[in-house]
Amino acid sequence: MRRAIFMIMLRSLLRDRGALAMSFILPGVVFAIFAVIFSGASGGALSVRVAVADLRNDAASQSFLKELFANENVRRIDMAEGGRDSVVAKVRDGASDVGLVVRGLAGPMSQPTVGGLAHIEMITDPSREIASSMLSGIIQQAYVSMLPGASPDMRFFDRTSATPGSDSFSAVAYYAGAVAVMFLLFSSLTQGLSYLDERENGLLDRIASGPGHLGIVIDGKFIFMVALGWVQVAIVFLVAWQVFGLDLPSQIGPWALTTLAASIAAAGLAIVFVTLCRTRKQADTLGQMLVLVVSALGGSMVPRFLMPPEIQAIGWLTPNTWALEAYASLFWRGDGLDALLLPWAVLASIGLAAVIVARLVTLAPRSGPSER
Repeated sequence: MRRAIFMIMLRSLLRDRGALAMSFILPGVVFAIFAVIFSGASGGALSVRVAVADLRNDAASQSFLKELFANENVRRIDMAEGGRDSVVAKVRDGASDVGLVVRGLAGPMSQPTVGGLAHIEMITDPSREIASSMLSGIIQQAYVSMLPGASPDMRFFDRTSATPGSDSFSAVAYYAGAVAVMFLLFSSLTQGLSYLDERENGLLDRIASGPGHLGIVIDGKFIFMVALGWVQVAIVFLVAWQVFGLDLPSQIGPWALTTLAASIAAAGLAIVFVTLCRTRKQADTLGQMLVLVVSALGGSMVPRFLMPPEIQAIGWLTPNTWALEAYASLFWRGDGLDALLLPWAVLASIGLAAVIVARLVTLAPRSGPSER
């Protein structure tokens, strides 16, 4: 009897190509993706992007920068010809993790400048504190290597935030958005599975044979999922506001629109996904795997600046990245509404396009049987 049950389950698995892929192919793919991401985050492929403005531009500054960028974990991405303002802009926009400004000529670099300022100014973003801390140690090493006679008590650099309005809760703001978007995808998937339940128990056939049509079902579910998702994200940010001090009231309008756009994207993707799946089990298993992968690539698990450049580029294909960039503009960078228009447009377009595809997928099979 045990052998018979074993053989029944084995045959069932072998006949289900989707289950075979999820059992033997998908785990390896998921592992490879997470290995690349987390190996970068743990130091193997970690590369801090640094924008530089060398206002001194002499032999000492060039020697220092050469020593600094000899470190394999630091990548010079821009000369920042526009000077200090250009460096600040690149850090604020996320094009650079940290900025360095070598201040103008003010005596030997091995000695403090006039007025007590350091020769190096490091432009930081509170949301990338790990990158700033890492670069701090590398700067000190480069300084000591280049100038072994430098005073050990010397202040090697000054720190300036690229976002003066940022406070100590920027990390909370990041993870509020990261967790909220990942949870939003899981929640939308769970709600979308009801479509497959209704298809399997024949409810959709009864609706299709009546005065309504299946497109109405898709629309109704989509609207409900958007509303539910918005409320769920609101709960996360309310906790961040009340418990951790996130300044939500000052950004309530743009935050509400960002959350609405993210909810539209999540709901639309969930709807089109379940309509393309054959069974509830297939959608549930594969859907959870996909949400984990998308969330990892999009920055909901590991901050994007810790990822290899190739993974960061792939992240733009996920709704997580667009939503997190919008939240970053609100709570860290203090950008205007013009910086939010693109993320809003992308997220809303993803969701609405997915709903249109879901309607087409749902309605197309009905034409065949109805004609017979």
